[in-house]
Amino acid sequence: MEIEHEIIVFLSQLATVQEKILDILTKKQALLVKPDKESLAAITTEEAHTLILLQQSLDHRKKILESAQKQGHEVDSIQMLCEQIFPKPREWRMLVNAAHNRNRQIRYLALANWTVSQKSLIHLTQILEIIETRGQGKTTYKPQKGKEEHSSGGGFVDRVA
Repeated sequence: MEIEHEIIVFLSQLATVQEKILDILTKKQALLVKPDKESLAAITTEEAHTLILLQQSLDHRKKILESAQKQGHEVDSIQMLCEQIFPKPREWRMLVNAAHNRNRQIRYLALANWTVSQKSLIHLTQILEIIETRGQGKTTYKPQKGKEEHSSGGGFVDRVA
């Protein structure tokens, strides 16, 4: 097959995988906000399948770049290859730009989901500290009214840290 056709096929596959990743991250965000253990567990299977598809896309990308290098192209990315083989930038630039934009969205959603998870862990740690001190001790995360000091010891978080 022509390398131009392979690039178009690759970019289409990548778009499909990226859309699946965005869908999963959006679902996951909703599940993290309203915790649903069963649904979170079920989405893991979907994530594993999408990871396999992503790996296949990366393997396809690697084959395209290796083939291009055998044909004498000095490239290390699909974008560089497109710049060399497509006479008109419009043919491929929209596909590559769309892939870059989806990648930014994926990173943003992944960071947002990570932030929600971290806040949940902090909240859980605070609850564990309240349980540990039986609600009687000074907490390490909020000073008592009228005092500027934090507890210097005795709390669950202090002992773990």
